[in-house]
Amino acid sequence: MNPTEFDRLIHTQANQALSVPSTPAYVYSEAALRALSQQAALIAERAGCELLYTLKACALVPVLETLSSHIHGFAASSVFEARIADSVRRSGQSLHCYSPAYSPDDIESTLALADYMSLNSTFQFDVASALNSGATSLGLRLNPELSFVSDPRYDPSRPGSKLGVLLSGLEKIVRMPDGLEGVHIHNNCESNDLSQLAQSSEALSDTLKRIDNLRWVNLGGGYYLGPEMDTSPLEQVVGRLRSDYGVKVFIEPGTALVQQAGFLVTEALDVFPDDGTDIVVLDTSTSHMPEVFEYQYTPAVSRPEADEGNPTRLAGRTCLAGDIFGDYDFQDPVRTGERIAIVDAG
Repeated sequence: MNPTEFDRLIHTQANQALSVPSTPAYVYSEAALRALSQQAALIAERAGCELLYTLKACALVPVLETLSSHIHGFAASSVFEARIADSVRRSGQSLHCYSPAYSPDDIESTLALADYMSLNSTFQFDVASALNSGATSLGLRLNPELSFVSDPRYDPSRPGSKLGVLLSGLEKIVRMPDGLEGVHIHNNCESNDLSQLAQSSEALSDTLKRIDNLRWVNLGGGYYLGPEMDTSPLEQVVGRLRSDYGVKVFIEPGTALVQQAGFLVTEALDVFPDDGTDIVVLDTSTSHMPEVFEYQYTPAVSRPEADEGNPTRLAGRTCLAGDIFGDYDFQDPVRTGERIAIVDAG
């Protein structure tokens, strides 16, 4: 499906979402989920790696069941996510687990479910190794110390990051931990440039050579996988890792498989003018899309806009003055009782 066809699909699905029985409501399009996961699966197949879906983007069981037809497994960032993934995964699908920190009880519970487990520090690795029966393949999350994200709140490789063992620190370790079989990286966010992944992979070269029983490399997520992207860097990275080290390679997108498939459907409860702008109070709030309030971005909506349209502010119904989705120039005024679909809400 090319970008134009996909945009047409999302427009159609957003309009269909408006017919939900009641609002506010989160609505996921099965057709969009299938299109996104099929596209990602084709990219992974061409590259020669296995495609995982990471639950932190959305852990709703019907969404997982829809995606499971096109993926090789799931990635979980807590014991609770691991249990959900384990309950829906199909025969042959693997479960990968990682968290910045586990309690000893969490490690035991995770080892009982996971096929692969990445630990965030050598200390956590040693705890897991002592508890592991051998059924779970253990790895370390590494921080390549390469930053590609301008906003430090999103940057896994920011100075003082909690995410992964610094490569520079690992170089000082004389001997790699016993039982280390895998490496996990994830140092990007919402990127369209897979050449950055190639840079990160290249930074790992000296470290990978020091791991005697290396079986797998998890390249993480943080990249969109759209049909317009140049995926040749991913293909080159995977090919080099497989030929040089004989490893299995995984990628684990999350947002890339669900964001565009989700809609927040809401209804206008009241509309009134204020200094030339129509204030529309919705039956939802930014509490249901906290990134809108936290990062002050304006989400797209399913309603047409115009260069000299009707100035409109979509606001949530809470008493917080800043509970605002954004300012728009709609082609036509919003009417009380009208439904609006906020897109990219998955």
